[in-house]
Amino acid sequence: MSDETVGLRLDRDDAVLTGVESRTSSPVRISRDATSLQSLNVRGLYPCGEGAGYAGGILSAGVDGIKVAEAVARDLT
Repeated sequence: MSDETVGLRLDRDDAVLTGVESRTSSPVRISRDATSLQSLNVRGLYPCGEGAGYAGGILSAGVDGIKVAEAVARDLT
């Protein structure tokens, strides 16, 4: 099934930010810089939440998401 079939495109021209949500918990952690919260290996990638190994539930994932959103905003200004 193509992206157009389900009406979903992740590479939209009008997208400001594209994020991926996974419904998994991770026994590993994607390394990120302590200040910028950006991935140490992939520039422009901001790992956060349970799937990246930075949260243990819905509340801590939300808090981590807010911290990362603020870091992204700082990097864009």
